[in-house]
Amino acid sequence: MEESFLEVNLENLPEFLTEKIRSANSSGEIFNAKSGDLSLKINDIVFHSTHDPTKEALRLIESLKPPGKEDKLYIFFGAGLGYGVRLALEKSNITVIWMECDPIIFKYAFEIYDYSRYLKNGILRILLSPFNEDNLFTAFKGLGSCHTSFIPHRPSLNWKENEYSECKFICEKFFRKKDVNIATLSKFETVWTRNLLQNIPEILKMKPISLLFGIAKDIPILVCGAGPSLYNDLDTISKYRDKLLLICVDTALNVLHNHNIEPDLIYSVDPQTINKSYLEGYNGSGIIVFDPTSCYHTLRLPGHFTNGFFTSSPFPLIKLITNFAIQEVGDIPFGGSVSTNAISLAELMGAKNVLILGQDLAFTDGFAHCKGAILEERLNHKENRLFRRELHNFKQLYALPKIEVKGKDGSTLHTNEKMQIFRKWFSDRAEGRNWINMTSGGGIIENIPISTLQNYFNQNDISSDKVRIAKEYMINIINNNIIYFNINLFITETIKILDDLKNYEKSLLKGVNISKNIYTLVQKKKENSSEFQSLLKQMDKIDEIISSKKGLSDIIGLGVQRVILMITEGYESNLSLEEKKNNSLSIAKKSILLYQGLYDASKLIRKTLKKSLSRARLNVSH
Repeated sequence: MEESFLEVNLENLPEFLTEKIRSANSSGEIFNAKSGDLSLKINDIVFHSTHDPTKEALRLIESLKPPGKEDKLYIFFGAGLGYGVRLALEKSNITVIWMECDPIIFKYAFEIYDYSRYLKNGILRILLSPFNEDNLFTAFKGLGSCHTSFIPHRPSLNWKENEYSECKFICEKFFRKKDVNIATLSKFETVWTRNLLQNIPEILKMKPISLLFGIAKDIPILVCGAGPSLYNDLDTISKYRDKLLLICVDTALNVLHNHNIEPDLIYSVDPQTINKSYLEGYNGSGIIVFDPTSCYHTLRLPGHFTNGFFTSSPFPLIKLITNFAIQEVGDIPFGGSVSTNAISLAELMGAKNVLILGQDLAFTDGFAHCKGAILEERLNHKENRLFRRELHNFKQLYALPKIEVKGKDGSTLHTNEKMQIFRKWFSDRAEGRNWINMTSGGGIIENIPISTLQNYFNQNDISSDKVRIAKEYMINIINNNIIYFNINLFITETIKILDDLKNYEKSLLKGVNISKNIYTLVQKKKENSSEFQSLLKQMDKIDEIISSKKGLSDIIGLGVQRVILMITEGYESNLSLEEKKNNSLSIAKKSILLYQGLYDASKLIRKTLKKSLSRARLNVSH
């Protein structure tokens, strides 16, 4: 056995993998098959044919020929000594990801074969359990558009069935999540941009959320979601209402308000137009906490609640607001849902405990939302002979594959992957925090203690006076006439930004046209022509101009995230088969897409920002 291969291979792996593989303890035995090839036996499990391991692997690889000549990705869930991996690597247009659950397998395989050239050029990528998202992201980077084959290794499954089965589930989940990210960007990138810009005039009149940080010392804050079990807890909330501050997500507002429960704060995050329906017609005393990318119709609704607080945003475009604030705006950690944001806000307010309610994260009793939620009430107007609410609810339950989760009462409940993502967010962050799950139904969230409002207030003496003082403090902030922005500076700088964007677009348009000309010459196979070299030099100058305008690039970046992700992560849905096969053509097409995306985003931002500037000026004059 050529042990020297081990170190040659390990030189091309990250250090954290190198140490695990090098120090792996021997297990089982290596023996010669009848053909002379080596085979492996662990715990009576033979990993390869005892006659001819190479021939066995060849039959497997030949059965995997997909149609066409596109790039392929083979993912091996275990491969023993690597016979199948070696044969796959010898074929063209194939990238291999090799996943193992025990480092000893890689150690044996690396001792007997030199994979170094494949590891060095990225054609072979190694993953070792435990598989975290960062490692998966690195391994799959640039492979989003490849024709993918999952290749389980039966002896590995027989050896450690649960561990190797998990490899497949993890990959499926990761690919679905990446697809969801692309779909989300495709659906929302323009909406986020438009919302943030159109919300500017109203936000300039609002208060920064940082003014509420730390005001709730010794006070519990109840964060109320709109899960199906919320309906069962309304009377209990009413009973202890004066003992706590209440933050509700906007979807739960209608349920609470109809039960004469007024929240102190109403958190709004959703960018979709339907979001305004949650607050439409509301005339209660609750105060909105508004994410700048939320639906711009919301702040234009009648009602005192719109005179509220706004948060910062993870998008660079927020600088158009925060650069002119005279008070720190306040960052709320973004967990992907309005509930996670509301819980983060409660922590920043300094809550004695964050009490979580209405967070079922399951279809409790077969329902998607609490009875009385706006989404349910809207069905009263939409329901007809051919569209029943039962059908609508059924579609919500089965829009994503069904997953079972253990309920708080010990029963098995129906949930889905989307809710599981948020369940993981809660459980991963719960340790050492002061969260208590008060939700009466739904699924268990690991690492968060369970209680009830009655038990909590029996064990904790909460001063109603302190709660009242905190509420009055919030109301006084809202009622003061302090403007927390230098609006005149905003107007002056925005005029300059609009002029800069107009000039910036000229360079972007040149970039689009030059990229198209380069593309045409590549198609005609004229890459060695003087015209082609001249265009490349012109393109370099354009690239330099664009790179030097970092501030403007940051501003328009939100509107072109989908294109950037498509280019950097290999989700090449906009490339033809010819473009994927021809690297020069692919690069030219990506250049067109990038410059066209930047140009379109700049035009959208300039047009919308110009309107917002006019409305901001009107507000100043009034």
